[in-house]
Amino acid sequence: MINHYEYFILAISDNEEVLSMIKDSFTDEAQSYLVLTSPISGEIFDMITENRPDIILMDINYGDDTKGLDILLDLREFDISMDIPVLIMSEDNKNIERAVIFGAADFLKVPFDKLELTVRVKSLLSLFKLIEGITGQARELEIQSNNLEKQKNQLEIEKNKTDELLQNILPYEIAEQLKNKGEVKAKKYRMVSIMFTDFKDFTSISSDLEPEEIIKELGVYFRKFDDITENHFIEKIKTIGDAYMCVGGLPLRNKSNPIDIVLASLEIQKFMKCYNDARRAKGLTVWELRIGVHTGKVVAGVIGSKKFAYDIWGDAVNTASRLETASEAGKINISGVTYEYIKEYFNCTYRGKIPAKNKGEIDMYYVEGLKKKYCEESDSSSPNKKFMEKLAEF
Repeated sequence: MINHYEYFILAISDNEEVLSMIKDSFTDEAQSYLVLTSPISGEIFDMITENRPDIILMDINYGDDTKGLDILLDLREFDISMDIPVLIMSEDNKNIERAVIFGAADFLKVPFDKLELTVRVKSLLSLFKLIEGITGQARELEIQSNNLEKQKNQLEIEKNKTDELLQNILPYEIAEQLKNKGEVKAKKYRMVSIMFTDFKDFTSISSDLEPEEIIKELGVYFRKFDDITENHFIEKIKTIGDAYMCVGGLPLRNKSNPIDIVLASLEIQKFMKCYNDARRAKGLTVWELRIGVHTGKVVAGVIGSKKFAYDIWGDAVNTASRLETASEAGKINISGVTYEYIKEYFNCTYRGKIPAKNKGEIDMYYVEGLKKKYCEESDSSSPNKKFMEKLAEF
């Protein structure tokens, strides 16, 4: 029945004269629905909870002059007076200030006339309707803002994931160019050093293993190679089966790349020896590694428009691959070109001119380790402080 009316008024008083005055004020108000009640707290709160009046008219002067205030305080504690306007009525100004503190929205002195009461009621209803609208808009804006913030945060998370994935696929500088410009132009590099690694007898070793075991074992090696090359400012290009390819001197150019890549090669072979010793002790198959290194010119860039791949091209790449093929297990085979860049710092054994497929004869050297004055005592693969100071000068 209440829903048929524009607004619902709840009047609370134990004074029959006050209740009668309220009733007379709204007799002709077709848009209002009026409930008159004596102040029995439990029933009042049930009524408010179940029917949610639009306004409460409360006589605070009855009983011991504090019951009305007690009910008003209860309303405030349940936040009801914050949502529903409460108009208090009193025969004097006693307790008015406390009533306002407890949440009353307006005050009307008894006796009052019909017009004054209806005007006060409609004013409060309009005011709270306006406040409700503003609060609703603010709440909606807050929800929208929160949703936008959540979307922004989610986009940021996804962006970071994409950036991380892109930088795992491409060098950092290349990934940034691709994000900012949408393309990466190929660049020429006059001096880079290329390393190829390959496992001896990989085909025969892998024939006795399940595919999962092969992947697991390759993962151990290649993760370690990644760590080592990254520490020496070397860019991993790709893996091809059991082969690992990386290059020093790009995308950021440096003059130390022949030394960097030979240092990394020594560290890789040192790891292989330690790891293989552990495998032998357990009676496991040993994987031995060949390494080939060459220094020369290349062109580097991103190929493809969907599955991006950063790669290098040039005769130097093919030469490095041939040097790896001509190497031996546990050895680092470098070209005469690379040797000229590193000979001051590393002990090398000249192998002579070795035939290489489609390349003719190439001067080749095995790197034995750092020269005594540049390495840590008893470890020819670990540079000492003096060497690192030299390297910093490049």
